[in-house]
Amino acid sequence: MIPSTIVAAFYLVAGVFLFFLAVVIFRENPKAQVNRITSLMLFFAGLGPLLAALGTIAKSISPEISELAFYSNLFYFWELFFPFLLLFSLVFPERKKFLSDFPRIKWLLFLPHVFHIVLVLAFYDPDSFVKTIETWKRSVLFGWLLSPFAFLAKMSSALMGILYSFHLQFFSVINLIYLFLAVVFLYLGYRELEIQRLKEQVKFLIWGIMSAMGLYALAFILPVLTPIKLSDTLKIFFTITALVIGAGSIAWAIIRYQFLDIRLLVRQSLVYSLTSGLLVGLYFLVVAQMGKVVQNFLGHPTAIVDIGYVILALVFFQPIMGQLDNFLKRMFIKDTSDYRNMMETFSRRIVTIFDFDQLKEMVFDTLKKNMLVERVFLCVYQEGEDKFLLFSEEGRFYFEKDDGFLLPFKERRSPVYVDELGINQDDSPMARYLFPLGLHVASPLYQKDKLVGILGLSQKVTRFRFTYEDLTLLNILANQLVVAIDNTKLYLESLEKRRLEEELVVARQIQLGLLPKIFPKGEGFELSAYIQPARQVGGDYYDFIKTKNSSFAIAIADATGKGIPAALLISLVHASLRSEARNCPLPNLVISNVNQLICSSTTSEKFATMFYGEFDPEKKSICFCNAGHNYPILMHKSGEVDLLKEGGLIIGAFPFAAYEKGERDLECDDIIVFYSDGLTDAFNKAEEQFGEERLLDLMEGSRHHSADKIKNILVQEVNDFSRGATFWDDFTLVVLKVC
Repeated sequence: MIPSTIVAAFYLVAGVFLFFLAVVIFRENPKAQVNRITSLMLFFAGLGPLLAALGTIAKSISPEISELAFYSNLFYFWELFFPFLLLFSLVFPERKKFLSDFPRIKWLLFLPHVFHIVLVLAFYDPDSFVKTIETWKRSVLFGWLLSPFAFLAKMSSALMGILYSFHLQFFSVINLIYLFLAVVFLYLGYRELEIQRLKEQVKFLIWGIMSAMGLYALAFILPVLTPIKLSDTLKIFFTITALVIGAGSIAWAIIRYQFLDIRLLVRQSLVYSLTSGLLVGLYFLVVAQMGKVVQNFLGHPTAIVDIGYVILALVFFQPIMGQLDNFLKRMFIKDTSDYRNMMETFSRRIVTIFDFDQLKEMVFDTLKKNMLVERVFLCVYQEGEDKFLLFSEEGRFYFEKDDGFLLPFKERRSPVYVDELGINQDDSPMARYLFPLGLHVASPLYQKDKLVGILGLSQKVTRFRFTYEDLTLLNILANQLVVAIDNTKLYLESLEKRRLEEELVVARQIQLGLLPKIFPKGEGFELSAYIQPARQVGGDYYDFIKTKNSSFAIAIADATGKGIPAALLISLVHASLRSEARNCPLPNLVISNVNQLICSSTTSEKFATMFYGEFDPEKKSICFCNAGHNYPILMHKSGEVDLLKEGGLIIGAFPFAAYEKGERDLECDDIIVFYSDGLTDAFNKAEEQFGEERLLDLMEGSRHHSADKIKNILVQEVNDFSRGATFWDDFTLVVLKVC
């Protein structure tokens, strides 16, 4: 294989490669200006190596044709690449403002190169024009007419020759200026970018064009400014290499960084074509060389050798092709900009994020990075406020749930272009806010059959259309986002529940701290007590308060409700009772004062029942007041039952309620059971109530035991009775036995 053939093959492959890129980019989105400009730029870039390949082949076939200046100057058509490159830098990554203000300026970019091509094609041989005039002047018809112009033609020919030579020497400076300006404009656009993927695209293009600019300067500027001279072949080689590097940076940006929003299918076809071409080229190169070796060895061509090569190709080509294709896909295609990989990454991350702000930022970043959109909007329904909360880069804004912008989405389940909805901005504050910010596409967020939000996107930075793949991705993201938002709510609720549980544990400890830690002890009586809240904290309470001499007060109370509200009311009862018990000599006065304090501190819906009695061990008597509480049961040693009823109304509901006191004389072996309704109202699985009759029977059967034993028997029986059922109310028990 002779060197000229190798050079021609290199040029031809480079030209076809650039043409292929031009067609791919144009077909991806013909309506986009940047696609059209890029495809034309690559077309003229490919024209250079293609014409160089044809010139190399023509030179080997017919040197006379290749030496003709006209055919050599056709090569300069490829230089239209430079104005298209500069125009490309003016519209990508964003259209420059002055180009929008002066749209006709883009045509001025082509004037130097149009003049250049006309000059090198029309005036490559100025002397031929003079020779033509001299020939016509010798004729009878035109001689007298053209004689005055002969001198002028000679002068013009000389000037055009000088201009032609000077132009060929220094027009490469114009091209270099175009390259420099393209790099400058691309860099200015790069500095203003915020989307990382676009920055990677532009950064790589800048480096590719700068490398091409260096090679071009080496080929054309260096020989002009220095004594170094390069052959035309070397100049063409440097030029084609520069074109391949500059355009190759675009190819790499397409494969690696999804340049110009080229979809995965196109990138796969590009990689596949390059793989196929590379492998086929290597195969035929090896076949050609092996064929020569075999032919030289045998001394004559053998057809069976060619058949053997075909069989080897059929056997080994497809496996090698598959392995090479997979390798290239792993290297170039499988990155975070591919939608499939992006969805896998998004799905993995979304299940680990339980903070809504982090989730929102991840969604915004994912859509901006992978769809190249300028803005992302997220509108989510807030149950607490019964409004929709809109998140954008400008901040957070609340809108009513019946806003006119939201109404069309109640009938849609997939992404839609907002201009198709016919929304009247006068009827929608949300639309008046979103439309000026450039909302272009929106996808509803549905939880079952309820609209819970909107996910919106502005136009793409590249101003390309949203493809079917884009809208499908947006729909999938919207569905996953609903689940993720639900998870964040559940997680926050679980955190809140855990926090409340921790607070309830502390509250329970505080409430248990209100209960007496040391029971009164002495001759002539026994005391025992038990409390079991239905929840962590409860509304039951008992207390023993030292009054005078050897006497002490027994108090038991039950606040309305359960849980924290009842516990707060009980804490107020506790503080009030402790304060009044030491100041008032009579139980009914204590209850009356406590009632006044509770009424002045709470509403009438917050009330409690309470029994308060002072026991005198020496006199063996109890003076008491019952404020609406379950009647304590006094069982004499004879078995007679007496209920301690005297008192009045509940405390906390009636500020001017009157209370009376009651008194009982006690004897040895008398017992009094003070309890809350949680004991008698306990249910079993059959929904039977424990009731007072069971309580009286148990008291009768156990009254000969100690107070602590009686308490244990009662608690055990209630728990056995209710086993398998839930305690719905607090359960408190105090047993006093007179000895």
